[in-house]
Amino acid sequence: MQFGRTNLVLKRLARSTNASVLVEFAFCMPVLLLLYIGGTGLSDAIACNRKVATATRSLVDLVSRTMSPTIIYNDPTSADAKSYLSASAVVLAPYKLNNATQQISLLRVCDATHAYVVWTQAQTQNVDGSTVAAITSSQSAGTLPTSATQSASNVVSIPSNMITTPMVPTSPDGSNVCTNYAPGTSTKTQVGTAGGWLFVGQINYTYTPAVSFVTLNTTQLTSTIYMVPRLY
Repeated sequence: MQFGRTNLVLKRLARSTNASVLVEFAFCMPVLLLLYIGGTGLSDAIACNRKVATATRSLVDLVSRTMSPTIIYNDPTSADAKSYLSASAVVLAPYKLNNATQQISLLRVCDATHAYVVWTQAQTQNVDGSTVAAITSSQSAGTLPTSATQSASNVVSIPSNMITTPMVPTSPDGSNVCTNYAPGTSTKTQVGTAGGWLFVGQINYTYTPAVSFVTLNTTQLTSTIYMVPRLY
């Protein structure tokens, strides 16, 4: 008799669907939670990347509108873009500013895909941008207009779609100006002494997800933008 009752209870439990939704939800919840947090983390990373691009564009736009390339060329040591670098960092808010480095350089085109670095400046700052510190630029500026042999490290690659024919200098002997490092002569045009101008800004941001267990590692976000100067 007892066995019959037990068997009846088991059959009822087998047929019962009460709380089945709760059990299914318990199985699905970890996956749904992971998708939600992962999506939130990815969205935040995309938003930060857009901030970096916007800040870079702001930096180059400010400098290209207000700093004269010819003045910088004639006296590179007196050029100072600290205020513009700091302003571009503020654009990154609410992201922590100490994770960012800003850099601005003045280039002089020497062929269709290369340019001479006339001047460059880079900095970083503390978390709220109230204190800034100069850092070494990733580009090496030359010593022109001083009459001295320049270095191959002063020449960098540039996008070819930024260059028009009038921007590319010509050397009387037909040589590539980018390789003429020694002071110019009647037959050779020295690198950096002729050609069109470009400002290039770059911001690097070390992005770390706000939620540590999301499967997104620390990522280096970088934006580089070229612009032609408005002043001469």
